[in-house]
Amino acid sequence: MSLELTGRVAMVTGAAQGIGEATARKLAALGAMVVGLDLKTESLEKVMASLPGGLAWTLDVTDAEADKRAVREIHQRFGRIDILVNAAGGMLDAPAGIDRLTVEDWHRVIAANLHAPFYLSLAVAPIMREQRWGRIITVGSGAGRSHSRTRVLPYTASKAGVHGLMRQLAVELAPYGVTCNVIAPGLIMSPLGLDGWARRTDEERRETLSSIPANRLGDPADIANAIAFIASEEASYIVGQTISVDGGHWMF
Repeated sequence: MSLELTGRVAMVTGAAQGIGEATARKLAALGAMVVGLDLKTESLEKVMASLPGGLAWTLDVTDAEADKRAVREIHQRFGRIDILVNAAGGMLDAPAGIDRLTVEDWHRVIAANLHAPFYLSLAVAPIMREQRWGRIITVGSGAGRSHSRTRVLPYTASKAGVHGLMRQLAVELAPYGVTCNVIAPGLIMSPLGLDGWARRTDEERRETLSSIPANRLGDPADIANAIAFIASEEASYIVGQTISVDGGHWMF
């Protein structure tokens, strides 16, 4: 099996760090021209400057009009957009449980994890449909398939929502050669994952590891590898799926 992405143009959100950065590096290593999108301009530019042909694009992905402009300008620049990876998002410091959660917390997390992938998918779909080839891949979560042990309500709701969004988009776009899928990570040692891990007690860490049959935490590269496969021609018959990459933490 050969994962070949030479000639493909890929947009990767959240590319300044973590899963987004690992994905940008993996796709570039396979030959894709990668446009990294993030609000962290300095970090993003360092990452993209290290990739052959990498392009840094500062963007607030929760701004629908800015997303539309970015997609239009990237398409004008390269003449095509083949791959969209929605990797930006997270819990955004929202509190656990319902007692301390505010409406502002709710809307902020929903905007990053659900609205942004919708805005960008809406913008790239006509391009990919016209090309009759495309890949829309969103980073979901095991929380969206079941529940979150972090107890962050809007995170769980937004990830469940984006799983449904990708399934429905898959139904509409698959006839045009455009596949839509979700990769659902477990506990990944990205900067955010490391921060959360550091706050756990030894007992909590042992309990978490005991729930992962692979007996290790994930690395951003584990997720990037799965995304690269879904982005390739080899995965053309994988449509509307949520694929857990979590060491066996959740099994469905």
